[in-house]
Order: sequence, then C-alpha cells, then structure tokens
Amino acid sequence: MVDFLAENNLCGQAILRIVSRGNAIIAELLRLSEFIPAVFRLKDKSDQQKYGDIICDFSYFKGPEYYEGKLEAKPELQDLDEEFRENNIEILSRFYLAFESVHKYIVDLNRYLDDLHEGVYIQQTLETVLLNEDGKQLLCEALYLYGVMLLVIDQKIEGEVRERMLVSYYRYSAARSSADSNLDDICKLLRSTGYSSQPGAKRPANYPESYFHRVPISSTFISMVIGRLRSDDIYNQVISIYMGITVNLVEAWEPYKAAKTALNYTLDSANIKEQATRYATSMESLRPQVQQLLKEGFLREEIILDNIPKLLNCLRDCNVAIRWLMLHSAESAYDPNNKRLRQIKDQVLNDSKYNPKILFQLLLDTAQFEFTLKEMFKQMLSEKQIKWESYKKEGSERMTELAEVFSGVKPLTRVEKNENLQAWFREISKQIESLNYEDSTAAGRKTVQLIQALVEVQEFHQLESNLQVCQFLADTRKFLHQMIRTINIKEEVLITMQIVGDLSYAWQIIDSFTSIMQESIRVNPSMVTKLRATFLKLASALDLPLLRINQANSADLLSVSQFYSGELVAYVRKVLQIIPESMFTSLAKIIKLQIHDIMEVPTRLDKDKLKDYSQLGARYEVAKLTHDISIFTEGILMMKTTLVGIIKVDPKQLLEDGIRKELVKRVAYALHKGLIFNPKSKPSELMPKLKDMAATMDGFYRSFEYIQDYVSIYGLKIWQEEVSRIINYNVEQECNSFLRTKIQDWQSVYQSTHIPIPKFPSVDESATFIGRLCREILRITDPKTTCYIDQLNTWYDLKSHQEVTNNRLFSEIQNTLGTFGLNGLDRLLCFMIVKELQNFLTMLQKTILKDKAVVDVFKAMLGAVNPIQGIVANASKVYASAVTKTQKIWGGYLEAIMKVGQMQILRQQIANELNYSCKFDSKHLAAALENLNKSLLADIEAHYQDPSLPYPKEDNTLLYEITAYLEAAGIHNPLNKIYITTKRLPYFPIINFLFIINNRYQFHSRYTQQFLALIGQFIRSIMEQCTSQKIPDMPSDVVGALMFLEDYVKYTKLSRKVAEAHVPSFIFDEFRTVL
Repeated sequence: MVDFLAENNLCGQAILRIVSRGNAIIAELLRLSEFIPAVFRLKDKSDQQKYGDIICDFSYFKGPEYYEGKLEAKPELQDLDEEFRENNIEILSRFYLAFESVHKYIVDLNRYLDDLHEGVYIQQTLETVLLNEDGKQLLCEALYLYGVMLLVIDQKIEGEVRERMLVSYYRYSAARSSADSNLDDICKLLRSTGYSSQPGAKRPANYPESYFHRVPISSTFISMVIGRLRSDDIYNQVISIYMGITVNLVEAWEPYKAAKTALNYTLDSANIKEQATRYATSMESLRPQVQQLLKEGFLREEIILDNIPKLLNCLRDCNVAIRWLMLHSAESAYDPNNKRLRQIKDQVLNDSKYNPKILFQLLLDTAQFEFTLKEMFKQMLSEKQIKWESYKKEGSERMTELAEVFSGVKPLTRVEKNENLQAWFREISKQIESLNYEDSTAAGRKTVQLIQALVEVQEFHQLESNLQVCQFLADTRKFLHQMIRTINIKEEVLITMQIVGDLSYAWQIIDSFTSIMQESIRVNPSMVTKLRATFLKLASALDLPLLRINQANSADLLSVSQFYSGELVAYVRKVLQIIPESMFTSLAKIIKLQIHDIMEVPTRLDKDKLKDYSQLGARYEVAKLTHDISIFTEGILMMKTTLVGIIKVDPKQLLEDGIRKELVKRVAYALHKGLIFNPKSKPSELMPKLKDMAATMDGFYRSFEYIQDYVSIYGLKIWQEEVSRIINYNVEQECNSFLRTKIQDWQSVYQSTHIPIPKFPSVDESATFIGRLCREILRITDPKTTCYIDQLNTWYDLKSHQEVTNNRLFSEIQNTLGTFGLNGLDRLLCFMIVKELQNFLTMLQKTILKDKAVVDVFKAMLGAVNPIQGIVANASKVYASAVTKTQKIWGGYLEAIMKVGQMQILRQQIANELNYSCKFDSKHLAAALENLNKSLLADIEAHYQDPSLPYPKEDNTLLYEITAYLEAAGIHNPLNKIYITTKRLPYFPIINFLFIINNRYQFHSRYTQQFLALIGQFIRSIMEQCTSQKIPDMPSDVVGALMFLEDYVKYTKLSRKVAEAHVPSFIFDEFRTVL
C-alpha cells in the first residue's frame, strides 16, 4: 500500500496541506495580535469622543443607512472618516485576510471530509484514513488546529475589537459591492462571543461549544476522532494546547457533567498530595544526579554508549518533573477569583515544596545535560561508520597476525606451530572482514558469535599460558565489543531526546522565570553559557508548528519560522538586557565619581599636593566599577554565536543592541521628563531646563566615551545614531498631528523592534518633548507680547522692554540636542507654517472674499489705481477710505501673518546656528556643500537658458538629497521656501498692499511685481499730492512705506533696481536724510 504521506497519495497530501496551512494561520494570528490599532479598543475618552461615530460594532448592520446618514450630515465627520480610512485600510486588510483564511480553512476541511464520504479518493474512506497512523494523526490535528485558531482569536483579539475592525473593513473596502465576497460568513463566524481574557471575567454560557458550532462540522467525524483519542491520550489537569497556551481543565470542563465527574476522581486532596509529593521527591533525587553527570569529563563516549537507556530515563524523569511543576504552578493556569482553583494551587505548591529557583536550576541543568548529550551523540553519529570500519580493520588485522604466529614463520616467544589454529584464526579474520555496516542487524548478531568463539578458543586450546596471545585475543574481543556499541548508535536516540525534551508548553510561562534568570546573571555573568542551552531547548518548540509545513513543502515555512524565531530571540534579548542595565547602573556611579569626587590633575603639580590629588578611595571605586562592566561584557560574549530557530544570534551584536536599547530608554526618558514646561512660570523655565538637560546629555556622552574601550564598541557612532533616531522619531510623531495620513510605529523608519524608542503619554497639547520645546519657544517669542530687534537678534518684552531671549537660545539647543535637535525643530516649524498658511487661505477665501462689501472696496480700489504706472488722484482720500472700509478684516489677517512671521524668524535663527556650527565643526563639509549647491544652481540656470544642457531627471534623487544636507547645514533661506501652492487669488496684491505686511514670499512670485507696483504708486501719489499742496515734510505714511520697501528688498534678497523701477531713486535719497 502507498505510504499515506507519499507525494503521489492525493488523499494524504490534501489533508497534509490543510494542516500545514492551519499552523501558518495560527502564526499569522499571533503575529497580528501585536499590531491591533489601539483606537479600535476605544478605551480612552478622547478616542471615544473623536471616533465614536465612525467606529461601529455589528449593530451597524441593523441600520447602515442610519450610521452613514449621521456621517453625511457633518462634513467634519466625513473628513475624519476619510482620514481614518487612509490611515488604517492597510492593517485592516491584513486582519481581514487572516480572518478570511480561518473561514476558508474550515470550509476546506469540510470539503475534504465530503470528498472522503463521496469516494473522490479511490479506496479511501474516513474509516480507512483513521486506521492509518499518519492519517489518524493528521485528521486529529486538523480538527484541533481549527479549535486553537478560534481560541487564539478570542484570547488575543477581543470580540468587540474584531467586530469594529470587520465593520470598518466592510465600509472602507470594495468587499461590500463584491458578489463573490464571503464577508457575511466571516462576520457570522467571528462575531463577539462575550468571552474576555481579563482575570476574573465570567465565562459566557455554552462557551466554547456554541462558538465552535458556528460552522457545522460532521458529527460522525468528531465522534470518530474522539473515539480514537480516548484510547490514545492521558490528561493532566493543566495542559498546554498550543505553543504555551495553557488551559486548566478544572475550569474548562466545569459545564460538562461527565467530564467534570471523571476529572474529580483525580482531583481529590489525597491524589493531588500523592502527585505533588512524588514530583517533590523526584526533584530532590534528580538534581544531584544531573549535577554529577555534568561534572567536567564525566560524560565520555564509553559512558554514553554503555548507558544510553539509563541516561535517557534520567532525561525523561527530569523533563516530566519540570513539565508537571511548571504547568501546575503557573499563575496563568489559575483564576484568582475561583476558590476551588486557589485551593488546588495552594495544595500543589505546599505539597511539592515548590521553589521557583530550585525548579529553574533543574531546568538549567537539564537543558545543559540535554545539550551536551545531544552534541556528543551527533558527533558519534557522524563518526559512526568511520569508527566501526576502523574497529573492524583492527580486529581483522589482530586475527591475521595471530594466524601468522601459529604458522611458525613469525617468531613469538614459546609458540609452537599449529596449522589448525592458523587456519581457524585466518577464518575468523575473514569473518570479521566480511561484516557489513549496511546490514547492522546481521552484523551485530555475527559479532556476538565471534566474541563467543574467541572466548572458547582461549579455553579449549589452553592458550591462557601465553600472555601475548591472550592479549591479542582480548584486544580483538574489545574491538568487536566496540563495533557492537557503535552499531547501536542510532538516530532514534536523538529523536527520543527531541520528543522527551519538548519545552513548547513553556513558550509563554517561561516568562515567569525571567526575573530569576536576570538576577542569576547579575550575580554571575558567566551564567549566560548555561542559559544558552535553555534557550536552545526552548527553540526546539519550533518543531511543533513547523513539522507539517515542512512536510507539505509549503511556502509558509520561512515566514512562520521567522515569526517564532523572532519571538524567541526577542525573549533572549529581554533576559540578557539585565547586562546593559547593570552596566549603565555602574556607569552612572562612575560618572558621578568623575564629576563630583575626583579632581582633575593639573599639568603642573606641587609634590606636597600629590596626596590630595591621589584620591585612592574614589579611584579604587572607579576601577572596581569598571572591572564589573568588563565582567558583564565577558559574560555575554561567552555565549558564542547561536542559531535560535533560523535567526543567528551573535553575542557581540546582542551586547551592542542591548547597550543601544538601554541608552535609548534612558535618553528618551531624560528628554521626556527634562523638557516639560510650566507656561505660567515667569521668567520662562526654558533656558534653565535646557542647561540642565545639556548637563544630563553630556553625562550620557561622557559615560559612552568612557565605556567604549572596555566593551569594544564604537561609542560615538552609537551615540550619534541613537540620539538622532530618538529626535527624528519624536519629530515624526509630533508632525503626525499635521498630517492626514499618519506614520504608524510599524511604518516608521526610526522605530525598531529590537531597540524600541519608548512612547510617553502626552502632558499637554504636544505629543512629544520636541513639540513642547517648540511651543515654549513660540510662547516666549509671541509677537503679541514681544518685539524682535533684528540687528541685535534679540526679543524684548513689549511692556517692560526687558530682554526675553536672544540667539544664545539656539546655541543652547545645539548643546543639548545637537544638530539633529535643531534640524528637527526646523522641520516641525515648517509643518506649523504650512498649517498657519492653510488656515490663512481658508480665512481669505471663506471670510474676506465672501464679504460682498469688502470685495466691492477692492474692486473700487483696483479701478482707482489703474493704470498702475500712473498717479492716483486725491490719493490720501482714496487710500484712507479703502483702509477704513476694510478695517474689520485686519484683526484675523494680522494674527495669521504675525504667526508665520514669528516662525520664519525662528527658522532663520536656526539656520544661522546650524550654519555657524557646521562651519566651525565641519568646515570641509560646509565648503563642499556650498560649492556643490552653487554648481547645481548654475547648471540649472544654464539649462533654462539653453534646454540642450543637462538637467537632473525626474527619477534622479540628487536635488532632494542635497536639500536635506543643505538644510541640516543651515545653507538655505527660509524666506525663499515655497510652503504651499495655491490657485490664483483675486485681489491678493490689493489686499497685501492695503495691509502692507512682510513675508509675502510664501505666496506665488507672480504677485510680487503687482504688490511692489502698488506700493510704488502709493508713495508717488502721496508725494505728488504733498508737492502740489507745498507740504515741506515727507508724510509719515510715505516714510513707513519706504522703510517697509527697504526691508522687503533686504529680506527677500531682491535687487535694489526692482524697487527703484517703481519708486524714483531721489525719493529714496530724500527719505534717508529724513531718517
């Protein structure tokens, strides 16, 4: 009969593919459960208020028109809904595909059962498949995996959250209009069950059987599977159902009368005591036994070969004891609100004399013993044939030599010629030579016979008198014994070890031992080498989900392997993080000693002061702490490169990542706590807090500089990379509030799984410290309360005329946050400017240009000033009338413009500081960037004059990349930056002319000439009127306009000739004499 799992067995391959897919689906569900968008939980009041109308559960399906009508009635809700869709459709689609795959899985399993029933697979029925060992196993696994999927979904993705995600997907995707969509069936399967994974939550009625029954499965199939399992398996009261998901049967079987009764027989107090005492006794006897086996040099090849069954029994006993004690003492297995479970747990802990440290020690020793035994056995298995052939050759040669001795040709002391013995030994040599390695059973039987023959020949032929002959015979027997031992080295032993040593049940509960592991590492860093064996033992749990995927040659093998390997590596990192934590604790003490206690030795020192500067106590303490750091480093590097699943773990990289993680955690926390400002504080806390923060950052920097040689890392490189990552991530998160499509953590180029940047709850309207810093700067330089004097680069209080702050503020930010901080602040200000300009445009289009009376004034004004090259008649009256009639619009206009102007000044100050520090710290970089920038601009200008000359193509990223460098080096002019593009704005030059305000370069340059022409016309018209009326002094309006015009030309870096085209030069000359 064809093997059930053979590639040409369609029936076997079909169920194997289903089971393989089941394991892959569970891995995907577990992976996705870590990425549930928090907003779907609606836990925060702010989320409920903001998204309550657009996130619905299945109640939506009762009246979708009602919900959609609510959205359509409010444009702001529609806008929020669209923004929410853009931000979440990708992750919602991924969840939906996972949910759909669960439904497809059970549909495919039912179809397979129908095909078996209908005889699609020749000579195969449900009964014949269940009679086959592999078939029975796969059918049981298929049903079991479906149950695991549903339980995992309910445990990891709450019912309400599932419903909200499915409704959102339905609303946002094309599935609602697709005829072949099975969304309805998926919703029916995965609607909320009422189950909650929270401790003490009440179990819903008929749970989980009603949940399992949502997609009917053949009752015959289920009965036959249970019938098979009933005779095959034995249960404890606490079991692991899949990759460490534990279930306490006392609780799980509560609603089922027969099952509960059967379980109660094993749960009486006496039986629990017997079991617990048995394992307590096992622990006491097994620990010294395993420690004896682990002694240096004890496990030798001959010991292993002679004691394989004994060693395997010891291994089995250890693993059984560890499994029972770990499962039955696990906190997750007992509901704290269930009185009976609490009593059982207390009895188990008391009767087993449970001590987590002793249990952990046994786990460590067992893992080390298992690892050593496996490695030695693998080595013996790889050398098995070579050694066997070597022993055979040695034995055969010994017999040939003895045959020659009895021929009388080869001289040997007092050995007479004996042709019979000669012939007999030659025959034995041939027999040994004929032994076949491939036929191990026959070879083993024949070897035993040969050993017996060699014993008999020594007795019957009185050969004992000749010691040399006896030695030859003894050596040959020894080689034959070795051949028997070697032939018994079988792969089945390794398979048994793998099965016995399975630790998949502890995939989750091992976390309860993390603190014990970390404490043991902190006390003794070399403990890492023992932990390596435990991590490898835990890695063997990967065989459970991967076995069927591998057998089916599924493409899911890599992704599932990566998921579970990644989970395990993350746990390894978590345990070993105690090393960087301990190192940083020691570092903090070292820095404190160096800053506060140890005096810096001057270049010249008087002899009598030598003792004062020696400070032996403090220096000894520094040396001791430094030695501790070196010991921790040595400890982790002893671990060796280890393959955990399919991920190679390099201890040096692990150490560096751990140091980076600890640095990021501490620096991010320091920035979060250090840059919180009280807006009511006078004077502002900004400068003092920046100085304190600079001292803190300097402490971190110095500690890194100090540590790098002792732990063999590039301190400066790590410092710059991680600090820049922290700042850029925080800037990105802060800018999210200005973006419609948010950048989620899993999309961010700055966030990392291994070295995560922590997120802290907001303390005000800002999301991060960079937002708080920026808003504090904006608060203290608010143009409503301060005045900026450009020549002094200083802000003064409008009332008291006291200095508020100056350009030293930006030097302090540079000292504290470095170039990355200033650059990030600049980027944030850009986003704020865009937001203000968008608000300004909205006000202009929806308020000013919708006011008919105001627009009529603009029309009249436009008529009065045309032609623009001419002189306006009765200028004072025309202009004054227009300004008076439009007075009501200028309040909001002024506020918007002042905000943008304030931020532009800040951007200029930042650019100046960046440019100064770049020229000071990296003069070659600054020179190279300036020259490259000038060259590119010259080439682009030349291209526009002659299009045949080269110009960067659309796919060329040079201009984009060089811009980032130039902005980081402060080689740019914020006033020339285009923030937003707009459609043509009617009356815009007239509005600006009437308002006469700076910073119009944020709008299109087409307005500039009209704007300047209008101001020129205003100056000429008023001057003309003064001349005709013989007024000797230049009016203040004209002086103000000319001052504005000079400043405008200066800041926009326009040519002076542009202004003189509209205002005669003699007026400028006369204006200077007035000043």
